[in-house]
Amino acid sequence: MWAHELSQDRDLVTLVIGTQDVASAPENLPGRILRVPPALGRSKWKKAIGWNAPDVARVRAAVADLAGAPERVLVFRLGISAAVDGLPVSWLDRAEIDLDDWESERCWSLAGLSMRAGSLWPAVQFAAGSFFYRRLERRALARFPVVHIASPDDAAVLRARFGGTVRATPNRIAGPASPLPDRAPEGRASVLFVGTLAYLPNRDAVFWLMKSIEPRLAAAVPGVTVTVVGDAPRKTGARFKASALDWRGYVDDLREVYEAATIVIAPLRGGSGTKLKILEAWLYGRAVVATSHAVRGLGVVPGRHALVADSADDIVEACRKLIEDGALRKHIAEEGHRLLLSQFLIPAETPSIEGVPADGAAPAPVL
Repeated sequence: MWAHELSQDRDLVTLVIGTQDVASAPENLPGRILRVPPALGRSKWKKAIGWNAPDVARVRAAVADLAGAPERVLVFRLGISAAVDGLPVSWLDRAEIDLDDWESERCWSLAGLSMRAGSLWPAVQFAAGSFFYRRLERRALARFPVVHIASPDDAAVLRARFGGTVRATPNRIAGPASPLPDRAPEGRASVLFVGTLAYLPNRDAVFWLMKSIEPRLAAAVPGVTVTVVGDAPRKTGARFKASALDWRGYVDDLREVYEAATIVIAPLRGGSGTKLKILEAWLYGRAVVATSHAVRGLGVVPGRHALVADSADDIVEACRKLIEDGALRKHIAEEGHRLLLSQFLIPAETPSIEGVPADGAAPAPVL
């Protein structure tokens, strides 16, 4: 998203910090790409909480050859905020950070999900990670003149807690502006969940779907199929295969599974940040049933952009309503798609960034 917007009116330099596999991934980014490895010696605990610190010396060497100071410096994600230690001091007054997710809340949420699953040690790790990240968030808000975060709700809390300039900058996705046509049930309605099942909040959601929601839904809507798409660890996948769920594993072309879906379900009870699966459902024109957690920060009006429910019985009832009421399903899908178009879809052409001269002057670089 940032690369798309900044490259419209700037010469963009992207510094990618990560392993070679990670660093070789963003070949489609515009502008110049620099690559540096992460710092060595990351502990198992920091790996568990998603911490990946940069090698500051390598950052310093990578930016040494840049001609002149960039007009704007954007650091993406809290885990690499130490990268600014490798930048010239004169650049720091123009540095911004996009936290994306609220990491301390993410870890606290994952601690709760781990406890629910009976995994005590991961719960302890995530709880410790929450305090670790909270300290770093306080430091980031004191250090960076501008802080971005995806959710307006999170932005308001961070402003109140730490002060400083915190802007809500929602995540957006790219894709076709025209949704798929509605798929009315023809004999068998199809309810779809999409998400990688190596990620704990998705795995928790699917286990809840398997144990509590699908049996109730099968009784309420005879013949319904509950399809789950997403790669999973071997043992987890074996459990899904043995259940009543139609688990597909990894699918190359998601358009096909959305085309076959009557509605989309997102029974998430943890995690943080923007739930891109909601945006994706709206992109494809599918009505959504979701928990209040899943739509947090998206500006959803329950009953308009999605049906929102937080208990298994209420989720089943919402699914039944959408499956049986074609007019309601169409209305919810259309309103969700409109919200996507207005706030969360990367357009074919992005308006000029605020502060960019409109007189044809040469663009300034951005890092």
